[in-house]
Amino acid sequence: MTDVFACARCGAVLTAAVSRVALPVHAHQSYGHDLLPALMDPGAYAIDPEPSGPPWRRWSEVGPHEAEDRGVFAPVWALSFGAPGAVVLAPGDTRGTVPIPDRCGGGCCGLDGRDGPNLACARCGSPVATLIDDCSLWRAVWLAPDAVRQHSAAGPLRRPTDWSVCGRTPPVAPSGAWNPRWAAAVGAALAHLLAASAGTRVTVPDGLAADTFGRALDALLPPGPTAKRAALAGPGLPAPDPPADIVLV
Repeated sequence: MTDVFACARCGAVLTAAVSRVALPVHAHQSYGHDLLPALMDPGAYAIDPEPSGPPWRRWSEVGPHEAEDRGVFAPVWALSFGAPGAVVLAPGDTRGTVPIPDRCGGGCCGLDGRDGPNLACARCGSPVATLIDDCSLWRAVWLAPDAVRQHSAAGPLRRPTDWSVCGRTPPVAPSGAWNPRWAAAVGAALAHLLAASAGTRVTVPDGLAADTFGRALDALLPPGPTAKRAALAGPGLPAPDPPADIVLV
């Protein structure tokens, strides 16, 4: 089964039939100064379990202790105290929405969502979603969790793309800079490696993994005679032998 999302106030359908996938690790990434493509593939949606959108509170107001309760351990410009559970999908999968003219603020080339929901239900006028299409931000529509309702819909479930036909994204773009998806994925993977280490030194395979993670792991984890071994796993790779303490997919 697939899902559609409707206006919580009047019941008007606001999306095409979409299937749930994992939230991309680069969902909230800001990268470079160019126009980035759509965050989500057509026919797919994801749910952000964390608070998002306004109201925002600056770090000086929040402080480190309250931030740590939210799982944030390094200073950031501001923290969102909006509702958790925002639904993100490709702009082309929205239906029955109209812009809210006085909420269409942006930074440079488009809308950045700074004023909160900027799309309204075309039937009743309720603010229901935020369109993001400014430079350095991934193009997406974020449905406000308290403004929409999810319903099951008849239709084929969107199947994950088979590994054999997935295109490989090179780590470095033709410009010589990190590919933005890789930049986000590497940061997320490093955080997972540190958490899985439980404070013990971690070794990674020679090559790209060592070049990418080795220096950071050596700097952030204490030295010692014992270490957990991380190995690469995924399509086309043999199972680690001997078994590894941590697998990096």
